Amino acid sequence: MPPLPVQHAPPGSKPRPTSVAAPAISYTPTDTTIPPALYNKIPNLELYKKLKEAERRVDLLISRKALDFQAIQQKTIHPSNFKGETGILRVFIYNVCENQPWQKQLLQEQGIQIDPTTESTWTLRVEGRFLSENKDSNVIEDKFSSFLNAISIDLIPNDDYPALQNSQSNIIEWRNDNNDFNQASSNSFDGIDIRRNGIFNLKTKIALLPKSHIANYKLSQEMAQFAGKEESTQQELVYLIWQYVLHKNLFRKTDALTKVDAVSTNTVLPETANQDDNDDDLTVVQSDEILEELLRVKTFKFTDLYKLLQPHFRPREPIIIEYEVNTRKSSTLGEVVIDIPIELPLNLSKLQKEFLDLNKVAFENLTKADTAIQVLNSRISLGVVALQNANARENFYRELSEDPVSFIEKWLESQSETLKALKSDEGYDEEVVRRANYFVENESLIRDKIDLLLGSSRF
Repeated sequence: MPPLPVQHAPPGSKPRPTSVAAPAISYTPTDTTIPPALYNKIPNLELYKKLKEAERRVDLLISRKALDFQAIQQKTIHPSNFKGETGILRVFIYNVCENQPWQKQLLQEQGIQIDPTTESTWTLRVEGRFLSENKDSNVIEDKFSSFLNAISIDLIPNDDYPALQNSQSNIIEWRNDNNDFNQASSNSFDGIDIRRNGIFNLKTKIALLPKSHIANYKLSQEMAQFAGKEESTQQELVYLIWQYVLHKNLFRKTDALTKVDAVSTNTVLPETANQDDNDDDLTVVQSDEILEELLRVKTFKFTDLYKLLQPHFRPREPIIIEYEVNTRKSSTLGEVVIDIPIELPLNLSKLQKEFLDLNKVAFENLTKADTAIQVLNSRISLGVVALQNANARENFYRELSEDPVSFIEKWLESQSETLKALKSDEGYDEEVVRRANYFVENESLIRDKIDLLLGSSRF
């Protein structure tokens, strides 16, 4: 259509600004639906249809993967899936001697004056250090005592030390009441010293009980052979029995219950219905030769399994070290060194933070991809809107060319409502508004009205 000429405003009307006002709202086209009729006019639109179908499949795949990701995430953050920090507790056992006869003699030969009445002593020392397998390890409390539940040192009496025969000083014990690895204790230490007077060698027995953050028990010889390990928790052993029962299909009456007909031709109840309730209980296990030998019962329920397993649990045994104090050397440091494997408890707060940081990076990458996709969607939306506008113009001119008179009459009738809305409540005469000169003279006013209508969502 040709541009509208400018015409003066009617007398008495208020002056209008000549500048074009900005739209009251800004919007991005969201309607990406193409009318089916356009597919027959433009063959290339079949590619757009394939793109929409591919997008639908991708969205469905993303939704499925999101559910899988949530399930994997829940399993991943479970404490049982994390491996605790491991390392070696290196224990040094040695003794040092002072003022021994042979030491006094050496000092006298060197011309050093000593007090001959000074008692000869020796000091037994047990100390340790944690060696982490992780170079970035940050153990909060790394004192030797924090890795042990108890230490016991027994000085074995002999004829050279008659005072130890009936004395309580020959047994030294220490117990750790703090079971938290990461919490410092007021009486923590790196080593323990036992100082005694004497010039003779003395045999000792040292017992070390390493701390464990899980309730491990030592298994009996029979159960250890069945489980394939010497130590286990109660939960691990119950799960192992469960797996064995499932593998051997030892549940009582399982086959009888699963083979009952869905529809019976007589009123006689199945054979299993007249038996004892325990026979129909799927938690009842019929022991085979192996389980009967271990549990000493022919049948059992899983609710009684904890009780049946108790005879196979033993307290954890300490590490026993036999050491002889050597008074013929000034120091025996380095002669007895023992490495004890240690597993620290999980620092869940640290692990969860690392996991969240990893997820944050993944989500940031997804956000960047989403931004690029949004830009492409905006371009597609603008293209679809332009295509719809072109289709509307084509339909307008085609219908106008086919029957100009009827088309103009219908068009004027449809635009009457629009003209009424444009004139609003400001008292303009409809006859004046319908003249072409009105639109020329009031172009800025009409633009303001259109912007106002767009902003108020009136059409």
